[in-house]
Amino acid sequence: MPRLRFLGSVLGLLAIPLLAFSASPQRSPLQTVELLHKAFRNADAAAVGLLLHQEYRGVSLQGALDRRQIYVETQAKAISDVAALKPGSWEVRILTASTQIDPNGLAHVWARYVFYFEGKPDHCGYESYALYQSADGWKVVNFSDTDNPLNGKTVAKVCPLAH
Repeated sequence: MPRLRFLGSVLGLLAIPLLAFSASPQRSPLQTVELLHKAFRNADAAAVGLLLHQEYRGVSLQGALDRRQIYVETQAKAISDVAALKPGSWEVRILTASTQIDPNGLAHVWARYVFYFEGKPDHCGYESYALYQSADGWKVVNFSDTDNPLNGKTVAKVCPLAH
């Protein structure tokens, strides 16, 4: 009997991460974005695959102001990038966020953020997420951000509050 209780406990612990996704229709758009950030932090490529729509496109405006470049990614590229990470190497911290939700299944999350690379603040900016609601819950279909290197400066200096 103790073995069965132990096995039940272990199986219960294994099911906890799945519960976050099984309750997905109840998850808000912002919670979906936060789960995506958690998947980045944990280097959880499978979770990224569940949160991004199969037609996902990401666009990032990166680099110093005088040499800005646009980086574009697909769902497959995002999953591949996260699969290559070691847990804890990427962390996105939302400083402020707002959400707009269309009752017909479209949502927009706008967030000011700081990105940490290997525990140190690396860059900051604003993120824009477009999400569609599906039977599986909210899925990120589009992502855009500004990626502004901190280079030893403060977030307030490099990424001031938007007007």
